[in-house]
Amino acid sequence: MSFFEELKRRNVFRVGIAYGVAAWLLIQITDTVFPRIGLSDSAVTLVIALLAIGLIPALIFAWAFEMTPEGLKRDAEVDRAQSTTPQTAKKLDRVIIAGLLLVIVAMGVERYWFAGQDEQQPRAQPAASAMTAADGSGDPVPGGPNAKHRESVAVLPFTAMSSGEDDGYFADGLTEEILNSLAALPDLLVTARTSSFHFKDRNLPVQEIAATLGVDNIVEGSVRRSGDRVRITAQLIRAQDGFHLWSNTYNRTLEDVFAVQENIAVNIAETLDVVLNEDRRRNMRDAGIGNVEAFVAYQKGIEAFARAHSVDDPLTFLPEANAWFDRALAIAPDAANAHFLRTDLFGHIIYNNGNGRRPESLPELEAARAEILASLEQAMQSSGHRAQRAMFDAERTLFTDNWTSLPVKIEAAFQPNDCTPTNWVVSAAMVFGWAEQAARHGHNVLRCDPISSVSVWALSQVEIWNLEPETALVVTERFLNERPFEPWVDDMRFTALQATGKYREDPRVYEPNPQGSFYSVPRKLFIYALEGDVEQARAVFDAFLADSQDVDELTLMAVEAALGNRQAVNEYASRIDARFAGPFMLIEAAKNCFCGAPFDIEVTPNFKARIEEAGFTWPPASPIQYPAKDW
Repeated sequence: MSFFEELKRRNVFRVGIAYGVAAWLLIQITDTVFPRIGLSDSAVTLVIALLAIGLIPALIFAWAFEMTPEGLKRDAEVDRAQSTTPQTAKKLDRVIIAGLLLVIVAMGVERYWFAGQDEQQPRAQPAASAMTAADGSGDPVPGGPNAKHRESVAVLPFTAMSSGEDDGYFADGLTEEILNSLAALPDLLVTARTSSFHFKDRNLPVQEIAATLGVDNIVEGSVRRSGDRVRITAQLIRAQDGFHLWSNTYNRTLEDVFAVQENIAVNIAETLDVVLNEDRRRNMRDAGIGNVEAFVAYQKGIEAFARAHSVDDPLTFLPEANAWFDRALAIAPDAANAHFLRTDLFGHIIYNNGNGRRPESLPELEAARAEILASLEQAMQSSGHRAQRAMFDAERTLFTDNWTSLPVKIEAAFQPNDCTPTNWVVSAAMVFGWAEQAARHGHNVLRCDPISSVSVWALSQVEIWNLEPETALVVTERFLNERPFEPWVDDMRFTALQATGKYREDPRVYEPNPQGSFYSVPRKLFIYALEGDVEQARAVFDAFLADSQDVDELTLMAVEAALGNRQAVNEYASRIDARFAGPFMLIEAAKNCFCGAPFDIEVTPNFKARIEEAGFTWPPASPIQYPAKDW
């Protein structure tokens, strides 16, 4: 008898199949039950590993032993004429068939029952959100995330009931500590700070706020400080009917305030049926700053940071923001967000040098890059959020002189259902072929931060690069119809009109730029260029330059590309390429043009070297086609 036939006779194959079916069922059960009882994913992984290891002893046992009427015996001790392996084979066949039927039933339950349960879950639909369709149907904007519903909550700024010098910042800091603790839980969708703090000092009904933010629940509270004593009141409110799901009042010392913050966050999570194991509790504790003086300084830094991004040149206020961030980090060196935000100052120093608006000082630029690399490294080490660490890592690599690993890091940076804000690295993602992933990420960010004009501006820009300008048009127009006017969002609406061809339907495209526009040249010259009227576009441009010489070279490149002046664009690109961090700047040049390759790659040897070592595709997509640009 051959070895294969002997394996069949001893039912080794049947034992292996039966074991596999039973193991599959056991894995499905543990994968469903373990998270519900607070066990981490590592426990499921351990079960899988043990079952895989157990297959080998099971097969050896089937080969070496036989079950007889007298009990278990070694196969060598059983007379072939009295062997019961045929009867055992029939029993194993029945076990396998029953097991397979159970597999089919389990798959059916998972596919139809649980899917039906998900579809029946009430979903929060923002009544006034940039994520809703233009027809008012409440359907998500095309291209938005199609994620399973998660319980959602917004933590509104706690009201400062005392009037000490820093009491307002203290209340804001406590609010953000609670918000960050809840955001560390993957089962919760937590509205970002920008949108939550939009409602500071605004006495609006909870239902209206929840509808605007698109959340199921609202957290609100108050803080009163007196000496080293603090009184904190917090409540969790269900938006649908205004019912108070949980509330508590704490009278503690300042030393106990972080225990209170943790207690509030834990109670909110448990009230919303979020399973908390020790790993998740630790992540919640680690998400905040954990020091009163530090988070007051951080709040002041956030205030200056926001002010910096409301003016033409962020460098006006970013040094002030960094002074506060540095003060916070001196006390709480593991505050990942403070490390990340402080890099923006140095990024703008490099950016303003690269576009010709700042005199080149190599020691200053080298120091700026060193600050970026060190701060992002520290942010990566301090962050407990895997997706955030991946985003920091990609950002850090972008500022180095070696892009070999950049594609892998960009791929890792855009995680599903993640709301980590982006900075410079999203430009590389758009230009080099990750526009679709960046768009999905942008929808996630907007879902978490629906009132943020920066989120709307960034998403619409990405969707234009994703060759979905109609989506960008819906997002920007919805925002502009429902929020105070924001010139940068209006700029992206203008760009989307160009990409869709719908500019012909809107006579306002020829009007002067709005105050604070991202475009430093008249926007209408791009319309003339699209219409093929290069002479008229050039006349508008020349008239503008006669009155204003303060135009950065990236904008000049975009204009000359639209007008078909290849030689001028290449001259600008060559100069930028030779400057400090020139390749980084040329990504920005390509992004801002929306016109494919604005320049010839041969005139930018440093940029070309980075492209080749990364394996990026060039030229990029061309969302807007200018007739005069024939390359």
